[in-house]
Amino acid sequence: MHLRRDISQSEFVIYVLIWVTCVFFSIYCFATSANKYFQNYEDHYSDFTEGWSLISRRKDNGDPEWRLMKLLLKTVPLWIIFSCFVSEVLRQFKLFQLLQVWQILISTTFIITELGILPLGLIVFQPLLFALVLFFTRSRFIIWVTNILTLLLLFMCRHIGFSEEFLAENKLNQESAHVIVTTIYWMNLKCVSYCIDFIDSKQEHISLTFASYCLHMPNLVLGPFVSYKNFEGCYKTDECLWDRFLKLILNIFRFLFWFVFTDFFLHFIYVNAVVYHYEWIKTLGSWSLYGYGYTMGQFFHIKYVIMYGLSTTFQKFENIEVPSLPICIGRVHLYSDMWRYFDAGLYNFLQSYMYIPLMKNFFKYRLIPSLICFTFIYVWHGTDESILVWSVLNYVGIVIEQVSKWIDDEYLKKSTLEIMVGPKWRRRITCAAASPLLAMSCVSNFYFFSGNKVGYIFVSRLLNYDILWSNLILLVILYTMCQISTEIKSKEKRSSQIHKKN
Repeated sequence: MHLRRDISQSEFVIYVLIWVTCVFFSIYCFATSANKYFQNYEDHYSDFTEGWSLISRRKDNGDPEWRLMKLLLKTVPLWIIFSCFVSEVLRQFKLFQLLQVWQILISTTFIITELGILPLGLIVFQPLLFALVLFFTRSRFIIWVTNILTLLLLFMCRHIGFSEEFLAENKLNQESAHVIVTTIYWMNLKCVSYCIDFIDSKQEHISLTFASYCLHMPNLVLGPFVSYKNFEGCYKTDECLWDRFLKLILNIFRFLFWFVFTDFFLHFIYVNAVVYHYEWIKTLGSWSLYGYGYTMGQFFHIKYVIMYGLSTTFQKFENIEVPSLPICIGRVHLYSDMWRYFDAGLYNFLQSYMYIPLMKNFFKYRLIPSLICFTFIYVWHGTDESILVWSVLNYVGIVIEQVSKWIDDEYLKKSTLEIMVGPKWRRRITCAAASPLLAMSCVSNFYFFSGNKVGYIFVSRLLNYDILWSNLILLVILYTMCQISTEIKSKEKRSSQIHKKN
């Protein structure tokens, strides 16, 4: 079956060549500028570390999450492998209640051994609290009130409780504090998921499954969010142990490759070390500045592909249905698609437990449920000013998309415009209109990646009328990316239609 393409193959190839050429050239410009700047740099803040012995260069050490992930990869995988091995033995013998006890025991031992007794109390506080609430009530409203109060308490603990004095008294460091906070916030989503699914299933008694779900070792620290319904797959047996084991080994090597790949390029592209050098960033030319922005996005993407990938690899081995991995930022141009496909676990949580219930029971229009979801995202990620800017810009972008889609559906498709210009020009006009929105999407993410000061540098550059010509070139380049993203979505849609027909 032949399905129509909106643009010709040759036109699409031109877009790809322009986009790829400009991306690599901008990265080259940024890397060259950063290398010159840091050539004689006196590293008083440990922005760099000694590189690989085979490479006589310093390595970028400026990202705290990357440093933390490298520390976790030295210890956590061993715990996960041991946990999965014993779990599989118990699963094969269908000792599911003993499996639940094991899942609780191994994670508890990990927390005490690696973090301490006090962190264990902080981590299990939420499951105990939600279990207590669930024992007395079966109200969704009370569950959400409890969650809001818990988030406020977590906010106070994060910004007030984890002081340097507190860490010193309890023999913790900044890395340990980050692990504890991250684990607690993932735990928050799990508690809500279990409680609401428990209420919907109309069960009578809270079982050990709640604790085993919350303390499940593979995604205890690394994420992503997996719903309770999907987690229940680990209590099923199948006949394909060997196939699952082969996929496990292949995926482990796959994500270790990306880890080594990224660590290698941090010897040459200093994307994290520059974040506090605001005055120097201001002096970058347009090509170097936007190359810096693109490398920030790609580094963030690969970092979470590795973290989520290693975690979900072991969860797949345990028959758990997991969310898809973060999609490459270089192939998505819409806010809605970025939210849907980058952190699919968080998106599924918002859709299943907030957005859809709000639409069904309280609100007719989408904008109010979307606003509530983004308010939750802001609080859950941490109420920093840069997170607020990021959340607001994302919400505005979603609103613009929804309003544009409504106008398109209600008026443009029913008018003579499409007949007059044809599908090719209609797509070109749509992509041209989406280019400024893509620029805004990029800037909002820069606030999230590097804070307000760096985000403001990009905003001021985009609004600088003295370099209007440079920004027009940027919009043309972003237009080619919109075309590529649209074509990939169209191809996936065509493939899906062919698959359904067959």
